[in-house]
Amino acid sequence: MRVNTVSPGPVRTPLWEAENGFGDHLAKAMGAADLRTFLEQVPQMIGMTTNRMTEPEEVASLVAVLLSDHARSIVGAELRIDGGAVKTV
Repeated sequence: MRVNTVSPGPVRTPLWEAENGFGDHLAKAMGAADLRTFLEQVPQMIGMTTNRMTEPEEVASLVAVLLSDHARSIVGAELRIDGGAVKTV
């Protein structure tokens, strides 16, 4: 049995973008003027190297690769897809 994990950072989903969602509550708690402006600032605030939030399709593509025959030898890996928010070598 192969086991791998996919650990996304902020992903542009309703969790972040919906009114009264997590992102909206976080924006209000941080005193942001509005949700859209706050979301544009999130990548810089948390130090994402890509300076943008991850798209859901990017996470889905990574999972698809892990499920494919191209990744048969990947076992026990933790794959972060966080735009470089976690700095490791």
